[in-house]
Amino acid sequence: MEELNIHITHSTCGECGETVKPHHRFCFNCGAFLGGEGERIDVFNNSQLRHAFVFYSLYLFICLMVKYTEWFGNYDHLFWIELLLAAITVSFAIANRRNVRPLLSFRGFSPLITAGIVLLAILFSFLVNLLVHELNVSLFHSDVSFYRGYRIYIAPRLLMVYSIALMPALFEELAFRGVLYGYLAEVMDEKLVMIITGFIFAAMHLNFISLIWLIPFGIFLGFLRKKYHTLWYGVIFHFVFNLVACLIDLYNEGVLF
Repeated sequence: MEELNIHITHSTCGECGETVKPHHRFCFNCGAFLGGEGERIDVFNNSQLRHAFVFYSLYLFICLMVKYTEWFGNYDHLFWIELLLAAITVSFAIANRRNVRPLLSFRGFSPLITAGIVLLAILFSFLVNLLVHELNVSLFHSDVSFYRGYRIYIAPRLLMVYSIALMPALFEELAFRGVLYGYLAEVMDEKLVMIITGFIFAAMHLNFISLIWLIPFGIFLGFLRKKYHTLWYGVIFHFVFNLVACLIDLYNEGVLF
């Protein structure tokens, strides 16, 4: 995939001085009218939206295939799907490396912020797992165990953490807060991109009830990316959140230690 060359000019709002893009007709910050000659942007005339559409379509197609076919009922097959999604994500990240590379820098990384993110992830994971447990018992009269799908393999606990915590934290953040966010931020206001990618991330999981917590989860990860201009805080939050879910599940199954 060839490297993308992005040449989007920016201007400022005459009322408040906020940076706006050439196709904006109104300032997102103060609402001032910017003129009626804004360029119409859609997937047919903008390469960034086309790449975003293709990328997410590939991601969604694979997720739909996993959810609605029986061939992926065990981790022997899911392992290769994880690698496929990782390869697709890395390919698009390399193609758009001019925008993605700065997000991978540790420059300015704060241990204090990291500690706060870890504590917040632990708290949020406990609350979500309590909610999920209550919903499963109340609505479906059952509870879901992650561990049962891994216990037939060698080192099932490590494999479970690798699959549920490590891989999603690394490659979903690179995919949604790196690649997809970067494409959309070239043609949309970044605050809007933060919300859109949060919803798209939640929808990718193909679970209606999980939207209750996946949407705020995704938006918060977008906020971390926007505020700190790095993927690593989001990766840490995502990893710790999923790791705590794994540990809770292992504890409930009586195999934590």
